[in-house]
Amino acid sequence: MSEPDYEALRAQNAAASLVATMMDRPLRVTDVIRRAERLFADVEVVSRVEEGHIERTTYGAIARDAKRMAAALRALGIGKGMRVATLMWNHAAHLAAYYAVPAIEAVLHPVNLRLSAEEIAYIIAEAGDEALIVDEDMLPLYAEVERFVRVPHVIVHRAQRGGAIEGRLDWHTLIEQTEPIPDWPDGPHDENEAVSICYTSGTSGRPKGVVYSHRSMLLHGLAAAGVDAFSLSGRDTLMPLTPLFHVNGWSMPYSAVMLGAKLVFSGAHATSAAVLDLMTQERVTAAFGVPTFWVDVLKAWHAHPGRWQFEPGVRLYVGGAAPSADMIRSFDALGVYLQTGWGMTECSPIATQTWVRRTYDARPDADRLALRTGNGLPLPFVELRHVDPDGKVLPWDGTSRGELQVRGPWIASAYLGRPDPLTATTPDGWLKTGDIVTFAPDGYMRLVDRLKDLVKSGGEWISSVDMEQALQDMPAVFEAAVIGVPDERWGERPLAIVSLREGLVATEAQIRAHLSSRYPKWMVPDHIEIVDSLPRTSVGKLDKGKLRKRYTSD
Repeated sequence: MSEPDYEALRAQNAAASLVATMMDRPLRVTDVIRRAERLFADVEVVSRVEEGHIERTTYGAIARDAKRMAAALRALGIGKGMRVATLMWNHAAHLAAYYAVPAIEAVLHPVNLRLSAEEIAYIIAEAGDEALIVDEDMLPLYAEVERFVRVPHVIVHRAQRGGAIEGRLDWHTLIEQTEPIPDWPDGPHDENEAVSICYTSGTSGRPKGVVYSHRSMLLHGLAAAGVDAFSLSGRDTLMPLTPLFHVNGWSMPYSAVMLGAKLVFSGAHATSAAVLDLMTQERVTAAFGVPTFWVDVLKAWHAHPGRWQFEPGVRLYVGGAAPSADMIRSFDALGVYLQTGWGMTECSPIATQTWVRRTYDARPDADRLALRTGNGLPLPFVELRHVDPDGKVLPWDGTSRGELQVRGPWIASAYLGRPDPLTATTPDGWLKTGDIVTFAPDGYMRLVDRLKDLVKSGGEWISSVDMEQALQDMPAVFEAAVIGVPDERWGERPLAIVSLREGLVATEAQIRAHLSSRYPKWMVPDHIEIVDSLPRTSVGKLDKGKLRKRYTSD
């Protein structure tokens, strides 16, 4: 018997092309809850539904309720591609809706319940919602919405079960009386089909709709859970203070469920004390929210020394605005690690996180602190660049300032539009963000300003974000905003508006002296307004639109 001629076989096979041998299993959001139902059915989901009332359920029970609500929606005529809005707080029933809607191939539309009735009516009309699931305490708001638009099917979720509400369907009754769908969807499926819609906060013009796909949501959820992002695991207890209507609760309805992490929802109108109670009682290991809320948490903590105890190694993740160095230092002193990043509705929303690379371990504490007040490195598969006003790509040299542009598998290329989507990108396919940034040579990004928030005085640019951070370094300053106001000679001049910490005092002259130690004379504001508080948008961001209207109108 002759020896096999492996060399001839190798040469023959080397000339042949290869075909991938992987299964073609498209990504589908409901596969996440199917996994949780099978593996994590006993994992708790805790909801503070109202003051003094905590409800406990499990992923298994949420999966059951979602299947029943899916069947109830189907019975109402809701089918593939139709939109189902929610006007709900953070609680287990809202999480169930996140899976009930895609279970019948419909599209979820979480509505920002902090918008005005007319704004809500506008986005319901533009989205074309056919059904609405609404918390009972939101019915007065929806009654105002109905002055402008009516959704054909309205399902009311009540914190406490009671009698039917005339003219409305009842969440609990539908779940109790409806046979569940037999199983979660399976079989052929286009992972690029729409699964949910979120609207931008509308800080400039009307809110714009961003339509997410099954693929984009699950890739984002996996990346956000990564060690150098939110560092999530099934051993975590997570508290999303970020509303579920705000860009899908920063992916917690997907990331937490796919990992089987315990979820704790704070519900409606949660005070900082109520949140600290929940964090202590439920042993929360990671929480998510805007910096202003964590400032209130610090105030409550120091006002009641010894009342609460954080879990060892607890992490706080913030977005919407950069935390001040003072806030980071304050939480560090409590053994709490605070991390920020950058994102927007168009980015699903997480695009960067500010984790500290090993190369910074030997650097001074001040360098690491400065890094942590920046906006970090891109998540895997997200690409970043910045350009000048002519579109020229700028170098990552730590000083060149330009508009941030982004691309990646969970970055929007367009906004919902009728009859055609409205493009959001450059001709070569990068999302235009309107944010002005710098990049260090090692890739760390720092937000300098919003393009619309830069102050141009005498032909020179002044960064409002940079000056706001400088103001907040002053011990007496609680919050700060800097806006441009018209000036006959210079075109624009910066105006600083600050609120002071309770019990502390600072005069306009002292604040100006503080800025004069950091800025050339021409940059220092001519006027400083000291106010009780600064206005916020519906998602907790500083509302500079209101400030401009207040201080620039005749």
